[in-house]
Amino acid sequence: MACVSIALALLSGVIGAGFASGREILHFFGMRSGASAASIACALMMLVYLFSRLPAQMERFGCASLSGLCRARFGPRMARLTCALFALLAAATAGAMLSACAELGALLLNVRHAYGFSLCASLLLGMALSARGMQGAAAAGAALTALVPALLVRLLLLPAGEACFLPTMTPDLPVRAAALGAAYGALNAAMIAGSLPLLLPLDGRMRRRALLLFAALFGAMLALASCVIRRHLPAVCHQPLPFVYLSRNLGPGGYLLVAMSMYAAALSTLVCMLIALAPLLPVRPGAGRMPAAALALAFALFGFESLVARVYPLLGALCAGLLLVLCAGPSPAAQNRSPSSR
Repeated sequence: MACVSIALALLSGVIGAGFASGREILHFFGMRSGASAASIACALMMLVYLFSRLPAQMERFGCASLSGLCRARFGPRMARLTCALFALLAAATAGAMLSACAELGALLLNVRHAYGFSLCASLLLGMALSARGMQGAAAAGAALTALVPALLVRLLLLPAGEACFLPTMTPDLPVRAAALGAAYGALNAAMIAGSLPLLLPLDGRMRRRALLLFAALFGAMLALASCVIRRHLPAVCHQPLPFVYLSRNLGPGGYLLVAMSMYAAALSTLVCMLIALAPLLPVRPGAGRMPAAALALAFALFGFESLVARVYPLLGALCAGLLLVLCAGPSPAAQNRSPSSR
């Protein structure tokens, strides 16, 4: 059962509003069949590598948190900078997801001040789930596994529409597909790196099972979402929210389904960001929940679009590079086998 909870918790962190709207899928996996498969495979391999490597590095250096690993690898001064970057990434992502929840609530609720009401209610719900740790994130992940595949299957069954000429694009080269997939995996791993200590209580065998289950679930969703994009590519190639655009053909029930899927995706990522952010803040242990929520609320005031378009790409790239550096070096097993260790 612990393996299932961990897999669902990780799934809740990597599937956000960008996935449920189709924006990420169109950018990273909207390619021809072979290239898309290569990109998905590289994304999964990068995620599994980083999700298994980071807890192993924490065990190697005797750390129980990402901030502790940063201090062990970089020293106190550089660790403060790296922790600040990871905290900013988590806070900006949490703010973007909270803003997305509020915007969806404003669209669905026919009440006065629907945006403010949805913002406050989503923040309180996210705080309540994050306070439960892994179980709260797993509950959000379970909702995702019920809603998102149902939406994707319904979109896949829509008629493909009339054929038309696509705009001139670069060839889907294998190297480009692999690079996009690896970048997607590294960005998502950096985003939820602060919550990966949840894997530490598991032994090596259970951890591998949890990661393989996560890879199977996430890989199936990525493949299904990629099939939807490829099937309807002429219609969505210029759409900022491809799945939302396609859902117009599903009727009122389809509109509600896509809204619920996007809300569940945004809320689940908000929960994981609050879990990841609290230990990274310079407060006493266990006192970071309220400051984390306050930071998420502050970033939410900037709005979803400005955060995703401007803040997330730069911070995500920096933190992905730092995460790769943190995971570099010989594994504990290799260190024990080396002559110097003997």
